[in-house]
Amino acid sequence: REECGVVLAGLDSLRRTKLMESLLVERVLRKSHRVLEVWEASGRDWNQTLYHITAYAMGAPKNGGQMEELARRATYLMCLKERSSQRRVEALLLGTSGLLGEEFFDDYIVRLQEEYEYLVGKYQLRSMTAGSWNRSHLLPAGGPVMRIAQLAALVAREEYSVDTVLGLGSLGEVEGLFRVSASEYWQGKYVPNGKPHSGSGRMGRQKVEMLAINLVVPLQFAYATVMNNAELKERALELLEAIPAEQNRVVATWTGYGVPCGSAYESQALLELAAKCESRLCEECALGRMRRMKALG
Repeated sequence: REECGVVLAGLDSLRRTKLMESLLVERVLRKSHRVLEVWEASGRDWNQTLYHITAYAMGAPKNGGQMEELARRATYLMCLKERSSQRRVEALLLGTSGLLGEEFFDDYIVRLQEEYEYLVGKYQLRSMTAGSWNRSHLLPAGGPVMRIAQLAALVAREEYSVDTVLGLGSLGEVEGLFRVSASEYWQGKYVPNGKPHSGSGRMGRQKVEMLAINLVVPLQFAYATVMNNAELKERALELLEAIPAEQNRVVATWTGYGVPCGSAYESQALLELAAKCESRLCEECALGRMRRMKALG
């Protein structure tokens, strides 16, 4: 990867821009294909698709699969039917997650358990097991209980729909939809019956930016593919240019070689390049071909 980093940093801006654009489009296409797989599995229901990939993105990276399973068991239609009460949506999601299965003595949690028992009979729900959730190496604010409570707050909003998400064109608009706060109880506790804390229960800015990258853009691109809407595809890619570059070890490695990276558009391209390096797909990589041509001189 070091040699590739040096070559990439040494390219003139036009060639580097074209290469980064190619890598970025590859990555977005791959993510949008995943959205289309969920869409097909959801009976081509765009709102269930939105709900499913929202759940995954909320739980990623530690609990993405578990949140997908939760979305399959407690469906968007169920949430929609209970939307008039955020507490009932909380009961539906937290109860189905299996994270309310213990004996609690907190009045609010007991009420959620009672609500869930009613919903079990109404929808024939099957709970997950509490042990299926990853809770280690997570900050308390990013634990599964808090993420599910935030998902409930989001799904309970009337504005939460595929039409709204397709209309998002700026990071400010994304924040306006997704930067929700969990209900009042969770603004003081991270887990049922837990110790009080001073957190707001509000989804952090960095998490919202990740939702924009991993949820909003792929969904817009997938929908645009089905509807043959080139304008929406372009707007989705422009949104990535408005999001700050991701800060992680992989991106830092590339920037350490002198590769500029100022937006998520560029950091996503660099992540795609790293994935090719790790899979040793040099033959399929434009930068790899450039390197070989340079070596042949």
